[in-house]
Amino acid sequence: MPVLRNRAIRNSCLAGFALAGAVLGLCGPAAADETFVLKQTITITPVAPGVVLHSFDISWVDPDVHSYFLADRSNKAVDVIDTISKNQSKLAAGMFVGFSGNNDTSGPNGVLTIHNHGTTEVWAGDGDSTVKVIDFKTGNITHTISTNGLERADELCYDPNEHLIVIANDAEADVTGHAPFISFIPTVGHNAYTVVKQIPFPQATNGIEQCQWNPRNGLIYLNLPEVHGNAMDTTDGNVVVIDPRRMAVLTAFKIPVTLCAGPQGMAIGPEPQILLGCNAASQPPGSGQNSAIMDERTGRLIKVLANAGGADQVWFNPGDGHYLLADGSNAIQEQIAIVDALFGRQDAPVVIAKPPGPGHAHSIAADPTRNEVYFPIPDNAGSTICPTVTSGCIAIFAPSGHDDHPVEVSDRDGDHGH
Repeated sequence: MPVLRNRAIRNSCLAGFALAGAVLGLCGPAAADETFVLKQTITITPVAPGVVLHSFDISWVDPDVHSYFLADRSNKAVDVIDTISKNQSKLAAGMFVGFSGNNDTSGPNGVLTIHNHGTTEVWAGDGDSTVKVIDFKTGNITHTISTNGLERADELCYDPNEHLIVIANDAEADVTGHAPFISFIPTVGHNAYTVVKQIPFPQATNGIEQCQWNPRNGLIYLNLPEVHGNAMDTTDGNVVVIDPRRMAVLTAFKIPVTLCAGPQGMAIGPEPQILLGCNAASQPPGSGQNSAIMDERTGRLIKVLANAGGADQVWFNPGDGHYLLADGSNAIQEQIAIVDALFGRQDAPVVIAKPPGPGHAHSIAADPTRNEVYFPIPDNAGSTICPTVTSGCIAIFAPSGHDDHPVEVSDRDGDHGH
């Protein structure tokens, strides 16, 4: 997701936190902050009559091309919404596996954009263990890259310094004798668009989740929701630290199941923060669903976010300094949890459905230019936000009220033709 390379910090408290790595919240109470309100809903145009927004995966916003992207399995496409006009279109419609009835073999899944030799490329994992590369301008698939797995290629991240995609085959543990693995795919050079190395994670007994490239140290961080467990997120997880230059694991930080059960979503926040969206209920039973903020240097959890769990995808918006968590699996209510990255304060969540429905609104992305939050809601989420409950929609939220600490967006990381 978009992160800051040169970030202007306008508050001495945050500057002190960044230097000292102190526990969040020591700076005292903040002024009244924004609340997030519904601004608009967009019903996705179906590829065929009767198709509704039922199954989807990851979202992405690229402010350089003012576009929001959604991996839409129901329509077998990557949906695009222009963040200025709000007009919608589709990329590679009908060229993905779609929803097979099993998430492990469905696609598209993870999605992101890169800027490569003057071309904006959209990369997306598919349910047949391939990665599709799409020319944003034409909408055509330019490369189909096999990861040689048996089930889906899922979430991915990009290192613009090394021009390297990392993508996870998360579901291989469901196949006897197989283990989840990640693949490294260069985007330039003589090995471009080919898998040059893979690393298996046999200890990851409940798959592999989000990875992120950290521009502050050039390392890649990768979530393993559970290590040596029973596939129920009842044991500690790991955040694995990877050197993309050597394509090698450096270390693994243990994430206690008592504080953050099932780390899935990941977002790079202000230094030294990394947000972990935790999906499951913390152990022992009854201790609630939390998420957490981790120190990128040590793996220490410097802030536990109570009742902000059930998250799959999470996002940091540098435009207004907020973390956004898609808590689609929250047991009490489907919600967008909102956290002030400056003070570590949890603002009032946006309730999507209470009680939650069988469908999970688990995907989120924000436009840092307009500070608009894009949140896809499936047809069976039990939500009344969409104009037609049975069709699903993309809900767009925006902050309303006092912005006590804007963070400047300057020099978005990307490849930009190099």
